Amino acid sequence: MKLFLRKVLLFMIFPVIAFVLLLAGYVIYDPFMVVKSYSDYSHSFQVNRGHVSTEVFLRNYQKEKYNSFIFGSSRVFGYHASSWEKHLGKDAKVYSFDAYGEKISGMYHKLRMLDEKGVDIKNVLLCFDTDYTYRHFDNEPYFLYIEDYRSSDITWIEFHRVHFEAYFSPSFLYSLYANKWFGVENEYVRSHYFKPGGVVFDTITNQPSRPDLDKRIQDEPDYYETTPFYTVVDSLKMPPYGLIDDNYKKYLEGIKEIFEKHHTNYKVVLNPLYSQAIFFSTDMKTMQGILGADHIYDFTGHNWITVDKHNYYEESHFRPFIGDSIMTLIYNN
Repeated sequence: MKLFLRKVLLFMIFPVIAFVLLLAGYVIYDPFMVVKSYSDYSHSFQVNRGHVSTEVFLRNYQKEKYNSFIFGSSRVFGYHASSWEKHLGKDAKVYSFDAYGEKISGMYHKLRMLDEKGVDIKNVLLCFDTDYTYRHFDNEPYFLYIEDYRSSDITWIEFHRVHFEAYFSPSFLYSLYANKWFGVENEYVRSHYFKPGGVVFDTITNQPSRPDLDKRIQDEPDYYETTPFYTVVDSLKMPPYGLIDDNYKKYLEGIKEIFEKHHTNYKVVLNPLYSQAIFFSTDMKTMQGILGADHIYDFTGHNWITVDKHNYYEESHFRPFIGDSIMTLIYNN
């Protein structure tokens, strides 16, 4: 019996040691930048943008006294905080509180956190997407899109479980350690872990920008011929049914209650997607009924922005000069 138990223990000890070593690697290398705090999160595509936005805000808000906030998905790359500030009062302190694949629930949770912390919510720019804002399923890879535990109902354990599971993927482990230990940067490693990029996040306003793509567009005359853009065949693309259910209505109503409590000057922009998709008619009526039709500015569908691929970096993100034009239009009317 003792010999059997000894063999069992010996058999189990190696997986335990391996797990402990991998856990240590997760903490030491912090590949998703969620274990430790960093002064700058720029130049990485592997970070959870919602986590970064929450982390930078909590680090700075007592000193910076933010009172004006941009909410939305990565399409917020097209709305520069510095440009928006010009349309607000002199006392405006702008912060970009975006997240990859942001849903209406994420926007509400972040606003709720601001309200609970007693932050002055003076100005808000809500940026809605036809494909993300009311999505009913989780995006993949989930670790990039899960809400931060400090600004949502997600627990600390759940947040890190999702990241640790992504880390524990064999392809990710191989790519991570091949890069960290041996400096490997081949296509396989880049596709599974090491993705060098030119995303820059301002350390105070959290404004995201893409100077790498701006430079490519400037330096490469054939950029729009070599970058694939699909052909839009339906200029009135609409979901076959409404997406705003009772839960999403509660989030919209919760957002409106916070705005009323803080007497917030808010505007809702329906982003111009290259697909030219529009919101379902009942969803539009719901948004107008809760948030107010006079606060909503619709740039979806077939219009002067969406018909020209030169207004976009690629098929998903419009460029900042378009965001500047949108802000000029909605604040000068």
